[in-house]
Amino acid sequence: MARIQGRNAYREQFQGAMMELFPPPMFAQCSRHGNAEWSAQKVLWVSLVMNWMAGSTLSERFRAARGLIRVVRPRWVLPTSFAGFVEAQQRWLPVLWRLLCRRLRPDEELLDTWRVMGWVVLAVDGSRFECPRTTDNEEGLKCAGREKTCPQIFQTTLQHVGTGLPWDLRLGPGTDSERRHLELMLRDLPPQSLLTADAGFISYELCAWLCRNNHTFVLRVGGNVTLLEGLGWKQEQFGQTVYLWPQDYRNHQPIVLRQLRFLSPGGLPVVLLTNEFDAKRLSDEAMRKIYAARWGIEVYYRTFKQTWGFRQLLSRTPETALNEQRWRILSLWTLQRIMGKSLQAAGHDPRRFSGAKSRSIIREFLQDLQQGARGPCLGTRFQTARTDDYQRDRPKQTRKWPRKKNDRPPGPPKLRPATPREIQRANQLDFLIRLIC
Repeated sequence: MARIQGRNAYREQFQGAMMELFPPPMFAQCSRHGNAEWSAQKVLWVSLVMNWMAGSTLSERFRAARGLIRVVRPRWVLPTSFAGFVEAQQRWLPVLWRLLCRRLRPDEELLDTWRVMGWVVLAVDGSRFECPRTTDNEEGLKCAGREKTCPQIFQTTLQHVGTGLPWDLRLGPGTDSERRHLELMLRDLPPQSLLTADAGFISYELCAWLCRNNHTFVLRVGGNVTLLEGLGWKQEQFGQTVYLWPQDYRNHQPIVLRQLRFLSPGGLPVVLLTNEFDAKRLSDEAMRKIYAARWGIEVYYRTFKQTWGFRQLLSRTPETALNEQRWRILSLWTLQRIMGKSLQAAGHDPRRFSGAKSRSIIREFLQDLQQGARGPCLGTRFQTARTDDYQRDRPKQTRKWPRKKNDRPPGPPKLRPATPREIQRANQLDFLIRLIC
């Protein structure tokens, strides 16, 4: 039977979890100026807790989080002004952001989950979040171009598939491009990683950059891309070798790719491309499984938007809206990191992290801590924040709901034989490259 514990034990456990993930020396470079009471550590603790607690307004959550932190750290002086706290958040976030991202990323110590089928797999996808329809937000954040939409923030997330934890992310106005966001994150990829993404990300520049920097990819390609076959640039595998060589890049060498075609469970054609030709390292079945594992990033957005209720922001200016979104991301990232470690310690896959159970567990724990109630220890509670063990024996069935958008699934890419002129141009490039080398 789990040992029943009370407020003092809870306070020590909560402090221990936070101190382990964010040790005090981490804030040594965050020097305060003047008589500012909101230090970087205080802002971090209150910001995380306020997004774990229930409340319909930001000021309501701030008051609840401030009251709880006063119980956990009674010697801390915490000002009461919400406006002053928001200013402190915006002042400290540029200093803390990169530091916190590095602390929250998974690392190679998670040996069992660091790799998926032998690869360090990263998935990427983007999503939009609605903001209040104020004049400032409409001018600064813009709308995505659809009718009847509010000002929006566009978020592109790079997720470590082995643990389900974010690796990196970018935010911008609703009109931003997820391709551009991905370009800004490429330099932080771990060495020799494998990138997987749905249709919409693939481009000549992306594939060329990944090949030059010894990264592998499994990317879905749609009908907006034209592929060539029979170009003769490299030794070809019958039916699998294709070339990505857009008209705008005919002065560059074509990119040689291996394709995999199959039908999805719904009967839709799926075409995957990779730059790994060794079937022993990356088989067709492994490609399918890795691409299927990309669904974890869709689950991440669903957890963030629907389970935690973070679909809409509450801030009325672009600066405060971006600030609010970043702290929301950090709060869920931190909770998932702490609970994932507890799940792994109990022998469970951290990808089984349950957003719904984690929300109930952390809110119940914080309430017990503040009220002095007694119950199981923090670690025991966190180990239960996992998805159910049942195995689905039939496909999911959903009711038809009226939706604002019904995006058409991507069709297969255009595939055609290379023309004699294209073959001649490829041979000329091959000769020039050999001459230079």
